[in-house]
Amino acid sequence: MSRRTQENIAAAALLALFAGVIWLCQDFGPRARMIPLPLAVFGIVLTLIQILWQNLRSTDELHIDMVSVQGPGAAAAAAKPGKRVTWRQEAGAFGVVGALLGLILVTGIIPAVFLFTGGYFVVTRQYSWRASLIYTAVLTAAVYLLFVVALQIQPYHGLLAPLVEHFR
Repeated sequence: MSRRTQENIAAAALLALFAGVIWLCQDFGPRARMIPLPLAVFGIVLTLIQILWQNLRSTDELHIDMVSVQGPGAAAAAAKPGKRVTWRQEAGAFGVVGALLGLILVTGIIPAVFLFTGGYFVVTRQYSWRASLIYTAVLTAAVYLLFVVALQIQPYHGLLAPLVEHFR
């Protein structure tokens, strides 16, 4: 089976998944549909764009290196083409996801977004300190405005919330 066929099968599975979400959302109330329905519609649009893109372009343009990382010192973190990924690289990837989940559990979603994004920019040296702080603040503000203000979703405040309430 060719790579393009595999990608089309994966895209078809995503379309079926998003269509299933839309179908299931029809039994939800108007407020309960506010998140899954727009995300499923957006997912279908992006998947259709992906299907068109991958089938109308040459296969040479489809190669994207998802492992490469920018910045100094990143060469050690990125896997080289044709080389197997080591268990340390996999453990590092799981560690990053675990750190984000741990931050969300302890501090809540909004502080976790700020700390994780800022920490990522500092560790990878992707941007200067000032640019990292600006990008981190803008992302955190966007997440807050989208979910808390626009969608009126009560965010999870983390395990430290009672401690913070104690000092108010």
